[in-house]
Amino acid sequence: MRIVLAAFLSLAAIPAQAADLATLDCVSTKLDAAVRGQIESEATAALVETGKRLTYSPAVGQGLGTAAKACAAEHKWTSAAAKAAGFYALAKIGLPLARKAVEEKGFDASALEDQFQALPEDKRTRVLTAQDTQALVQAAVTEESQQTRANAELLAEYFSFLSTAHYAAHDFSAA
Repeated sequence: MRIVLAAFLSLAAIPAQAADLATLDCVSTKLDAAVRGQIESEATAALVETGKRLTYSPAVGQGLGTAAKACAAEHKWTSAAAKAAGFYALAKIGLPLARKAVEEKGFDASALEDQFQALPEDKRTRVLTAQDTQALVQAAVTEESQQTRANAELLAEYFSFLSTAHYAAHDFSAA
């Protein structure tokens, strides 16, 4: 998942304190409704348009940055925790949309999630490599009729959302 988030990544001046996993959802709850809608719109467009890579607009980055800074101040997070919570918020908002999209194409989202969860922990706690994503997609597409570029791209985005949620939560708890 490529993301344009310059404003979001400028969280260096936040005071340090261990991040409490119970506060991980703070960024998604503090997001302005317009920013949340923009995230949903941009994620949906990437999921339905073949060849469109998911990128977020600068407005999304600014909105995430604002919410992350507010949460960091409220919960005394480190900048690393705030950054991870922002990525988690993106994944949390996009994952239900991706789940719906893969199910509409005839895939079992629960089985895909089980497939992802079966990866070794060291692969689930970092960004998926292209090779890992390709292996997940190939294992998920068992019927010849499903072996299309559009399905491969959609499944790669779905696994990216799963991966982002998992590694962001891991990074948050380690921050």
